[in-house]
Amino acid sequence: MQVNISGHTTGRRSQNPVAVQNGSVLYEKAEPVLIPEGLYLAELIDVRRFANTFGERLGLVFRVSTGRHAGQEIMETAALSSSPRGKLAELLRGLGGGNDPSLLTATDMVGHQCRIAVRHEQGRTGRMYAAITHTTPT
Repeated sequence: MQVNISGHTTGRRSQNPVAVQNGSVLYEKAEPVLIPEGLYLAELIDVRRFANTFGERLGLVFRVSTGRHAGQEIMETAALSSSPRGKLAELLRGLGGGNDPSLLTATDMVGHQCRIAVRHEQGRTGRMYAAITHTTPT
């Protein structure tokens, strides 16, 4: 027998059981799923400039284009540096950006595709994350 909200007893059983969750579970954000390590065809969809304890940074946001993880986004950050040996220069070369690692070049590359190499790394807090180790032209 089942009790309805008004407190009266009904003789019917519900065909679909309802799972009840407390608020902390119901409204908690889901843990992001890590993209498995490997090579992926991806498109640069956004460039984000910000500063942190390491100084001026640039975040390159890629969206996986094909396969099981299509649509999943991953961001790699690099120092906003004009050095041709820096991480930003390396990422932009794989997109066809030549040897000009600048905010302007990065912004011009939005919409371009490349292959990204993903590897799992552990942050200072012990949390695992997916990092882009390098990019290569398609």
